[in-house]
Amino acid sequence: EGHAMGETVLVTGGAGYIGSHTAYALIAAGHDVVVVDNFVNSKPDALNVVSELTNTEIVIVEGDARDAKMLEHTMRENGVTAVIHMAALKAVGESVEMPLEYYGNNLETAIATLDAMRNAGVWKFVFSSSATVYGDPESCPIPETAAIGATNPYGMTKQMIEVIIRDLAASDDRWKITSLRYFNPVGAHDSGRIAE
Repeated sequence: EGHAMGETVLVTGGAGYIGSHTAYALIAAGHDVVVVDNFVNSKPDALNVVSELTNTEIVIVEGDARDAKMLEHTMRENGVTAVIHMAALKAVGESVEMPLEYYGNNLETAIATLDAMRNAGVWKFVFSSSATVYGDPESCPIPETAAIGATNPYGMTKQMIEVIIRDLAASDDRWKITSLRYFNPVGAHDSGRIAE
């Protein structure tokens, strides 16, 4: 079942730009990849390219990451041992115009994913956060220890989820949780075939 040392990693939103590059990197590092994506901001194409480039099958489940039952089933059925949560609406400007959609989608997907993990006994969680949590920083480059204070709904959803996972980690020692606060990820894979 899978690799001796590798994890089986569920990537929510794994068909997106960062998700597809992450899937490639995970496979290259010896892990198995399962993707849940509703293809609202993406298409399966990038993952098909990743499969081809790595000569590896990626399990792709089309579904909404707000559906905790589906997520739990996917985790159990595929022997998932870790989750990277990337399913989110992601445009700062749009979030100002559609705050309810952003709070609804981004908070609900995170909470449903964590709930499904707990029920399935999966305790390793990497959260795709954002440097927008720093708001207007006091200095640049921004140290990880800088104060956070998001200035738009998109950034605030990331900040709120960071608070949720901090409290979750404090509640149970089994959780192993990391937040990655990306700035602007850009570029293409060396093959030129996975890009934005």
